[in-house]
Amino acid sequence: MTRGKPILVTASFEKGRGSGHLVRSGLLVRDLRRLGRDAALYLPAMGGGRTWEEAEAVLALSIEDIDEVPLIRDEDALSRDWAFVVFDRFSTPRREIERFSGVTPVIGIDEGGAERQRFDFLLDILPTLPSLSPPNMLRPALICLPAKHGKEKTGGGFSAPLKILVSFGGEDAAGLGTPAAQACAVPGLAEVTLAGRALSDETASGESFTRAPFIKNLRDSLVKYDLVITHFGLSAFEALYSGVPVLLVSPDRLHENLARAASLFSAGRGKKAAARLGRLIFSGGRINGAFLVELSERCAAAARRYKLDEVQRQTLAAYINSLEPKVLPACPLCGQAARIVAARFEDRTYRRCPRCGVLYMSRAAPADIQYTEEYFFENYKKQYGKTYMEDFPNLTAMARRRLAVIKRLLGKGGGRSLLDIGCAYGAFLSSARGEGFTDCTGIDVSADAIGYVRGKLQINAAQGFFPEVELPRGPRRFDVVTLWYVIEHFENVKTVLEKIHAMLNEGGVLAFSTPNSSGISGRLSRKRFLEKSPADHWTVWSARRVKNVLRRFGFVVKKVVVTGHHPERFPFCSRLSVKRGLAYNAILLLSRLFRLGDTFEVYAAKI
Repeated sequence: MTRGKPILVTASFEKGRGSGHLVRSGLLVRDLRRLGRDAALYLPAMGGGRTWEEAEAVLALSIEDIDEVPLIRDEDALSRDWAFVVFDRFSTPRREIERFSGVTPVIGIDEGGAERQRFDFLLDILPTLPSLSPPNMLRPALICLPAKHGKEKTGGGFSAPLKILVSFGGEDAAGLGTPAAQACAVPGLAEVTLAGRALSDETASGESFTRAPFIKNLRDSLVKYDLVITHFGLSAFEALYSGVPVLLVSPDRLHENLARAASLFSAGRGKKAAARLGRLIFSGGRINGAFLVELSERCAAAARRYKLDEVQRQTLAAYINSLEPKVLPACPLCGQAARIVAARFEDRTYRRCPRCGVLYMSRAAPADIQYTEEYFFENYKKQYGKTYMEDFPNLTAMARRRLAVIKRLLGKGGGRSLLDIGCAYGAFLSSARGEGFTDCTGIDVSADAIGYVRGKLQINAAQGFFPEVELPRGPRRFDVVTLWYVIEHFENVKTVLEKIHAMLNEGGVLAFSTPNSSGISGRLSRKRFLEKSPADHWTVWSARRVKNVLRRFGFVVKKVVVTGHHPERFPFCSRLSVKRGLAYNAILLLSRLFRLGDTFEVYAAKI
């Protein structure tokens, strides 16, 4: 559990990258602590001659109650047991990620570097390029938004003098601020304020705009202006929330591409583009109302797209504080670390093991699933159209088919002791007893299900989580161990298989069923297949690679039965489930021939 542990936030403060990441990280730490969560700020890199003293000065100017933001030095970064580490570094070097990954979960915010895939979870607050791998979540509304929300310029809302704010950050490494302010400062038509500037800039005589090297809580002042000129970044989205039109000038190709991907208007790149701003805003000695109205409409559309037209419902600190990540740092079956991310969703990340091919999940917070009576009745009915008890006859018929395979593998005179892990209300146990297994035992986490197995079916059963649960007659060995759609629920599946191997007699049978990632659904769209995977399925297996996986644990696979054939899930065949005719049967045969079912059963013997 990570709920009570502190959070480490790490930011960059390097020459050429401004101070936005540093200030946002400082605010995040302060707000986390105000929520009662212990947190600290760590600066692993200060390039270009920047110093701790300079970083502290920027934080002190930008954040009220700076004493609420503890800074830790490099030697302290790994000395505490962190709940997780949040990286707000623009482009994090691999060595920094590897310092923490495997030790604690790592979360990236607006990560644009080559190591983006290495993060356990990715939060994009600002939209990124389509060419980059998608995040777990894109949510611009988590920006530290201005206190006031929502004025919107209309067709008649632009009159002289226009109040224009020009802001390219505290550093403005590309030097865009001064040419942009000069271009917009038309006497009688505009009052221009240039906020922030490089330390080397000096006020020139005769300037017709106002320099404001520092405006405290700048985002709360945006509503005072008719137009904000900046580059793609936090200030642009703060302006969208404030309902103020934003006009971009890009310092480089990256910012230009980001602006276009976000459908925001950019005047172009570099100082020449900044110097041409006056031609857009003014025309014929007057304010260019048509352009500003069009710009306003475009900005309003962007605000709606990114849900910045609504009052902020959750802050970044509140969201980060709500996380309780559970990360599997390597494949839970073979221990191989995997960099490749198969899919990301808001609450989870899937990776594929490069060695055994198993897909495994990490969660941003625990799944809200309780294995109560409701799980087997209401939830079961939603998935299968009937409750578990209503489906009992079908389940027992399926159990008899499975038991026939198991009995053949055991041979004549084979053992008759059986353990069913995840037995639910005992459909398989009841059938096993009817098929001659005289010593049957069940395990399930549901107290109600175990009560039914013990009371109604009169079969030995234990309530709890395998392998920790204590069996009714103490430690013992079995001829058969089964798990029907259960093995994927185990976070510690390696320990589970090792325990089962130890519990089985020589030549004993392990049998289980589970979803199949190499079925038609997984092949057509792995992302859609995983999106529909239940929130408590920690692993997703492949029927094509299960033999190699189980061999590592001392089992030889004797039979694999691919099940869950759905012709209607094939391309262009969605209506086949309704019209079960020649086409349906042909696709069904094809699915069985090429083993494209979405589930499978495995029958293996202990070596």
